[in-house]
Amino acid sequence: MRRRSLLHALVLTAAMSACSPTYIDQGEGESGWLGFNEVKFQVHDAYKAAPPDCVAILPLSVKTPSQPMATAEDAAKVRLSLYAHLAIQSKREIKLERVDRVLKETGGDRKAMAERLHCPAFIEGEITEYGSMFLALYSRVAVGLELKMVRAADGVVLWRGSHTASSHGGALPLDPVGVAMGLADAASNVRDEQILRVTDDIARRLVSTIPDDKVAALDDPVAEPIKAAPAEQAAVPEDPVAAGERLLAQGDHEGALAAADRAVAADPDNARGHFLKGRVLMIEGDHARAEPAILKAVALDRANAGYLNALGAVNARKGATERALAAYGMAIEADPANGFAYYNTAIIHYNAGAPRQAADAFYGAGLAYIKTGDYARAEKALGDLHDLAKAGIPVDWEIATIKEALARKLQRLDATPQSNLFHQFNRPVDRFT
Repeated sequence: MRRRSLLHALVLTAAMSACSPTYIDQGEGESGWLGFNEVKFQVHDAYKAAPPDCVAILPLSVKTPSQPMATAEDAAKVRLSLYAHLAIQSKREIKLERVDRVLKETGGDRKAMAERLHCPAFIEGEITEYGSMFLALYSRVAVGLELKMVRAADGVVLWRGSHTASSHGGALPLDPVGVAMGLADAASNVRDEQILRVTDDIARRLVSTIPDDKVAALDDPVAEPIKAAPAEQAAVPEDPVAAGERLLAQGDHEGALAAADRAVAADPDNARGHFLKGRVLMIEGDHARAEPAILKAVALDRANAGYLNALGAVNARKGATERALAAYGMAIEADPANGFAYYNTAIIHYNAGAPRQAADAFYGAGLAYIKTGDYARAEKALGDLHDLAKAGIPVDWEIATIKEALARKLQRLDATPQSNLFHQFNRPVDRFT
């Protein structure tokens, strides 16, 4: 009897938690109801006064005791999901490998890290819950997080958020058939892909409470993330550019720049070498030296949309918006499905107070991202169009077109395994800056 009462309580909790999450803005004095499925957050005045243009995500700690207990590998997965969702925003982010390298080299000194990374703010926090519980006919998969964004210069908190995302399975059966179905449902709820889905849920919900100020380039003008190949597998001496890309992927900017210099010294017409050099310099914030290297790469390979994207990005960083728009225009001519160029064109127009031009570019970005299968960023562009619609810009047709195209594409993904969807929507973004 006691066990049945426990199951009743658990299923009641599941029913309450299964509802859509409630967002509680504690900065506005809001309070929740019974604490079920709440996303609590606060955007502090310090953030509103000076929003950071860059945020680096530090390794997450694990709260002790926490049940179930997360491992270091689990914490890394949650951190990667946070990175992927924050990458959809317009803030400049720092690759996790680079953060880890500088964290080690500076001994965790926040001010030193900020100077090395050219990034004024960090997100830090702890995992309060991670894993699954299986009890007879009921199961629960949950991930809990407590996060805060701090300003590196003085440790002032800019934003904080906390949430526990969960998935529940099972039921209280009234007959033998119901017992079998309840067991199957409870068991299926604890499969590996459920923890991935819940991890995605909590990252998406928490990051959505961080204001997006639309001030920076969205992502890296390189089509594919760099993959570091094990050096021992190389049968021949490694190409200097490949070595530099591997080092860059590992967060070693100094080594990557040295490799780029070796490649250019050996072959002054090595477009990849010039581009790698410009890319590293831009990440380091040295835009004056980055632009000539990228221009050289463009001159050597004028049809490369990625190089043109980089030329637009570095000029945008320098404040040369007309040159940036010209470069993005050439990038779109080279690749009509260039979502990066469309989106960053929109950002420039938006920040310049030209909403109609911004709307046209956001629309182009949405269609381009749908064409290339980047549905998360397509939804981001759609959200930007909705924002413009609220401001009175007539974009109903553009919104309807993107919604319809997205719906058709997403319907085709219904049969895709959840784990594949997780990697599609949460792949790490190899950003340029």
